[in-house]
Amino acid sequence: MTESAQAWAGPATPLKSLEELLDHHALCQLAKIYGLGLDLRDYALARSAFADEAVAIGRDGPEPIDTSLPKTYAVAESFHATQHLIANQYVQLDGDEAEVWSYGIAHHKVAPGETRDEVIAGVQYRDRCRRVGGGWLIVQRQVVLQWLDQAPPRTRPA
Repeated sequence: MTESAQAWAGPATPLKSLEELLDHHALCQLAKIYGLGLDLRDYALARSAFADEAVAIGRDGPEPIDTSLPKTYAVAESFHATQHLIANQYVQLDGDEAEVWSYGIAHHKVAPGETRDEVIAGVQYRDRCRRVGGGWLIVQRQVVLQWLDQAPPRTRPA
């Protein structure tokens, strides 16, 4: 078992308090807020899931979220529509810090008649989060690509 996954090994134990349950719920909303912002083409909504000092860990190493997120947003915006489905989520809470892994499937759809490929990606968002005021924000995000499916756009029969 990998060291990072060991925190989620069984047996599953109940949360210790209602506050801890509420924190888990709030932490799981962050990946969903981000995905909703991309799908609605609302940059401010997607950006609102991240702290001002947040860092994205990408292929070229760490970069500020305000450098990384506009590039990601531009890719999403270049498609006719996107739909981000957030599925399994795992939370490791440690006081005012947390680690959240969220599995997602991101559909990138082209407009009818467009000639480029459609893309469906299975990803894992590995987020480090921090309590900020009365809520939580992502302070570090690494996106791990699990799989990628590219299909040519469907054409209508003549």
